[in-house]
Amino acid sequence: MTATVATGDLVLVAGATGLTGRLVVAELLAAGHRVRALARDPAKGAALGTAVELVAGNVADPASLARAMAGVGTVVSAIGGRAPFGRNGFRAVDWEGNRALVDAAVAAGVRRCVLITAASAGRSGFPYSFRLAPYPWKARAEAHLRASGLAWTVLGPGGLNDDPPGQQGIRAVPRGDYQTAWIPRADLARVTVACLAEPGTIGRTITLVSDPAAAVDAWRTAIAGLPAD
Repeated sequence: MTATVATGDLVLVAGATGLTGRLVVAELLAAGHRVRALARDPAKGAALGTAVELVAGNVADPASLARAMAGVGTVVSAIGGRAPFGRNGFRAVDWEGNRALVDAAVAAGVRRCVLITAASAGRSGFPYSFRLAPYPWKARAEAHLRASGLAWTVLGPGGLNDDPPGQQGIRAVPRGDYQTAWIPRADLARVTVACLAEPGTIGRTITLVSDPAAAVDAWRTAIAGLPAD
């Protein structure tokens, strides 16, 4: 199994038109990767630019996932539920959607998967284990990915905001050291793409939050030296 993603490899981004996903797409393009975006709404997908290959579909449609995976070496999931219930709910998207995405990746022979979840996924106690919260469903998706046989990385950001990137350092720590601070989506996107070229992030669950006391680029060394799960 190839551990790292070479420049020019085809990367599928699920959730590519979302607030975080579109930043991941931009970082992938800047790094020289070919990008395919899974888009439920082609009109929104077109806003990503002509350099991005669009494929219509969604994680609730297995046939569309099979089409989207053709020729793909890496999958990045930036999907996330918007409510406790319904077709865009936490269970439907964070758990069932990511499960379907991982299963389709395995069936297609994809090598690598980076899953963006949350810093508090898997945390015990209220409200983190409350089934109306997203965290238990995100934790299920993480467990499914870890057992999939893919070369995986789980990124658990703290609260997300839209501040500019690179204004503070980033604290990258193992999942067991739960963190609840904020992090800009743009910084999360930078780390997500950097993980593709760093074999030391495979088999790791990494919590990410902003840290004003850390050097701006210290995270690049930190993510390569974290212990395996």
